[in-house]
Amino acid sequence: MDPDVVTLQETLAVQGRAVATGWEGSGRVFTRYLTGTTLSLYGDWLSTVALVVLLFRLVGPAAPAGYMLARVLPRLVGGARGGVLADRFAPHRLVAACAAVQGLLTLSIVGSARAGMAWAIYGAVALCQFTGGLARPAIGALVPRVAPPQRLERANALYGLGQSSSIAAGPALGAALLAITSPYTLLVIDAITFFVAALLMVSLRLAPVAGAGRPALTGALAGLRSVWPDPQLRAIAVSWFSAGLVATAASSVLVLVARALRTDDTVGYLYAAVGAGSVLGSAAVLRYRPRLVTRDLVIALAVVEVVTLAVLTLRGSLPMAMLLLGLSGGAGIVWQTWSATEMQRRVHPQILGRVNAVMVTALTIGMLVGAVLALALVPAFGWEHTLFTACCVALAVLVGGAVVGPQRPVSAPAP
Repeated sequence: MDPDVVTLQETLAVQGRAVATGWEGSGRVFTRYLTGTTLSLYGDWLSTVALVVLLFRLVGPAAPAGYMLARVLPRLVGGARGGVLADRFAPHRLVAACAAVQGLLTLSIVGSARAGMAWAIYGAVALCQFTGGLARPAIGALVPRVAPPQRLERANALYGLGQSSSIAAGPALGAALLAITSPYTLLVIDAITFFVAALLMVSLRLAPVAGAGRPALTGALAGLRSVWPDPQLRAIAVSWFSAGLVATAASSVLVLVARALRTDDTVGYLYAAVGAGSVLGSAAVLRYRPRLVTRDLVIALAVVEVVTLAVLTLRGSLPMAMLLLGLSGGAGIVWQTWSATEMQRRVHPQILGRVNAVMVTALTIGMLVGAVLALALVPAFGWEHTLFTACCVALAVLVGGAVVGPQRPVSAPAP
């Protein structure tokens, strides 16, 4: 054979291997996806800061409890329905439509707040959270459509990094802006982030759905019927429940933790510690992934996330509390990123939205349980017993999810 032909073939083979290990031309698509989702996360924190201030002025001390219910309950309903919609329609258009509606609802809060109509604010928050719940399963289902299979881990890690950075910087940014402007401005900025996210999402050009043939399970309950018999997916679901429970309980008492350790002003440092730990965990996941993400690994990291918060109830120093919160946030983002990639590789693409909906529902139920525990126990028993009880419930659920139900592993489909 002609040596030039051999050289050409070798060159093409090398280029082919380079393409097979890269983004395969989808880098710009994923960048738009990541920008849109991260922008909306930062916007959510700005509106949260603004709404806490506005509702406290209008309602008084009862505002936080009402706001928590208006945020959590609609997510539960929206998330359960959103999985079906994500699998039935183009997921990027569903996310874009939901983002546009959320932007309009956020703008409506400005008028309601100026008119002093607290009921209208709560109603807009509830509708906004319901719409966000509809979009949440589709956001997760989009990852395999905007990133090639060999880049799923990195794509999920970058999404987690955006989420973590919003936790670390979002509240501080909102507080800084609130010092120089009004809560209404923060709400307008949040609405703009929703509109920009909608434009970015609707502009996506998605890769074809991978996977041959029809999924083995169909119908609205296909997600739940996929998760329950698979010990790996079941472990991920109970870990999401655990994360929602302890995160909500801890958030509800964090100002009391700050007061016990030093002063109320240090609560910002505690929130920042969670975000910083999550950012470091996301950075670590970008560089390292275990060869096999097992059920036991997911459960172990979820246990670390819970136990570090339980240790917080021993009342150490402020630096120790920040370290524990950072470890909890870091462990959480690591198992969430690894398990998201594992789920995207195991689940048939045509039911991925419904499986995502199961995870979103588990998270939301956990948040609801955490909020109820905080409301019921803090006045009578204090923050230490409340947080410790929440951690014990979370650990019991994690153990139950590991030992109850079918134990035979379900083989993952080939990517």
